[in-house]
Amino acid sequence: MKNIFISFIISALIVPISMAAPDNDDLANATDITLLPTSLQQDSTDATNETNEASPTCLSNEPNPGVWFKYTASASQTVVFDTFGTDYDTTLSIWKNNEHPLIPMDCNDDHSNLKQSLLNVELETGITYYINVGGYNGTNGNLTFNAKLVDTLTNDNLADALTVIPNADLTYSNTQTTKSATNETGEKIASCNQNGAESSVWYKYSPSADQRTVFNTSGSDYNTVLSIWTGASHPLAEIICNDDNGGPLSQIATDLTAGETYYINIAKGKTSPGLLSEDTGLLTLNMDVPPANDNIANAISISETFPYTNIQNTGGATMENNEVNPSCTSNTDASVWYLFNPSSDHDNVTFSIPNASFDAALSVWQGSELPLDELACSDNAITPSQTVESQVTIPLKANTDYYVDINGVDGESGTVTLQIETGKIDFAIATQPQSQTIGGCQNTTLAVVLNNSEGKIIETTDDPVGNQWKTEVTLPFTYQWYQGEAGDDSNLIAEVENNPVVSVNPTITSNYWVRITNPTGSIDSQTTTITTDENINNGAGLDVTGSSLPTKAHFCGSVTESLQSKVNLNSITQQDNAVIRFTINVDPQHIDITADVLMLGVYSNANITQYYMRNGSNWELWDGNIANFAAAQSEFKLSENFEIVIYDGLLAGLPGNFEVYAGYRFENGGIFYSGDSIKFTVK
Repeated sequence: MKNIFISFIISALIVPISMAAPDNDDLANATDITLLPTSLQQDSTDATNETNEASPTCLSNEPNPGVWFKYTASASQTVVFDTFGTDYDTTLSIWKNNEHPLIPMDCNDDHSNLKQSLLNVELETGITYYINVGGYNGTNGNLTFNAKLVDTLTNDNLADALTVIPNADLTYSNTQTTKSATNETGEKIASCNQNGAESSVWYKYSPSADQRTVFNTSGSDYNTVLSIWTGASHPLAEIICNDDNGGPLSQIATDLTAGETYYINIAKGKTSPGLLSEDTGLLTLNMDVPPANDNIANAISISETFPYTNIQNTGGATMENNEVNPSCTSNTDASVWYLFNPSSDHDNVTFSIPNASFDAALSVWQGSELPLDELACSDNAITPSQTVESQVTIPLKANTDYYVDINGVDGESGTVTLQIETGKIDFAIATQPQSQTIGGCQNTTLAVVLNNSEGKIIETTDDPVGNQWKTEVTLPFTYQWYQGEAGDDSNLIAEVENNPVVSVNPTITSNYWVRITNPTGSIDSQTTTITTDENINNGAGLDVTGSSLPTKAHFCGSVTESLQSKVNLNSITQQDNAVIRFTINVDPQHIDITADVLMLGVYSNANITQYYMRNGSNWELWDGNIANFAAAQSEFKLSENFEIVIYDGLLAGLPGNFEVYAGYRFENGGIFYSGDSIKFTVK
């Protein structure tokens, strides 16, 4: 009896925890749309599917929990339904009948490469239509549902241009059909579409004051070309033009002069010579003002309630004086700003901009005035689902200002969603870098092995993106190797991407550690120690017959950017200067004996392998015959140790792999050389 009572109490406690479904979760409770245009906002979290509810025709049986709306047409009319402003991946479908299973009419998943949806449908008088907004693959959240009538075509010619009459906040939007639109005699084609444009319509606008204005065609369902012109009749003078703003739609930001009449032309763009994109004929022209948070002084304040979401259009954004480009991209000039001042410490916070309509870089900064100090930057992180977005994860300190910058690459702009949430690192260190004992100035490698959040080892591969479906982690990985105790980041020796292995060349016993970072966060390794033992040497010897000779000679090779640099490189580009050299500790039995200094280089790429010897100051091909091996320097008196520079310069035109040896040869033919070669790659 006691156990039954306890079970009853537990059930009573558990059941109320489940969240209530939205009011319009079921068809019978569909939200009634009585007036157009309309824009409705709601939380669709915990939406479900009903018994016998059919799956939308644009899906392949993916989970699609959704909410319902209904609209009864008062006349034969064309209506646009969309979910722009929603913060999750939606599906939009329209149905007839009044009980499940309904009769499908139309369906849309992703409109114009966005995660939101749009449908343009012709409706009959007196028919009640049911509109379902689903969450693709089970996602839900903050939903914005819009519906508006479509105007007929009346502005095909310049003389009939529709007058833009903005609202008090200087915004404007009009949706119309462009079916049967034409080009007039003498009408110029916009310069930004090399393949041509047809089927244009016209608007005109005369600002009452000087202003910076943004025009876009978001909500249209065909490939638009947007241009602005001045003049009284054809041919007009083009002011500015945009074809594809990161997709088939268009956006322009420009400065307008009070009292001037500007003509806005929207045409249908050809995707290639002689080929028009699908003529669906739904155009939405929007006019807006530049974002209020264009300047850092007007940064939008971020609330500390996670997850945080903000959706905005960045059209018209600029760069301020002293504002610098984010480090992860070289050319940005359309930034907007956010400000976050957390009330408590956070171990990891993830900032991301998923599904932006344009190429955008995301960065986080600190400071009190421009230029700020950058903390993190991302442009095109690759998530486990292999979608591309910008994402960074960093720890935050309480009562500290953090500025978040979203910046359009190459000046692009459009709709972007900033998401902020508690970070969850999707990898861990499986094997720490291992301590080793090596000879003085001997090359060795340090490596760290990672696993994913489920404990699966992340294998090293030449194709990390192609292999990502196996690893289920976010890319790219950055490995920052430091000399010193773990946590001491004052001496960075190497920074590599997607490669957990690095070559080091310590001259004395040294400590190392690595910081591994991907867009979900950072992890520091433990300290590893590379011990140098002067009793270990790497020299090798051969007599004239090819038999081995014992030796205590030791060869220390390196590739650096300059004679002064001490940072050993294992990879350079064709534009980098390369200094290749050896420090030779001579076998004590060979000191003060005269010998020839020898230098050998092996070059290979996908097609060839070639051997080179240095003959005096010139590099020449070697045929592999030891008797024909020339000397770089003859009759050289061996001191206890000495340095030889094998090469100092560019390796332009030689992409591939290099392996370099050095040694000395006595008169009797005995050769003593570096058992460990210098190995590096030229890209």
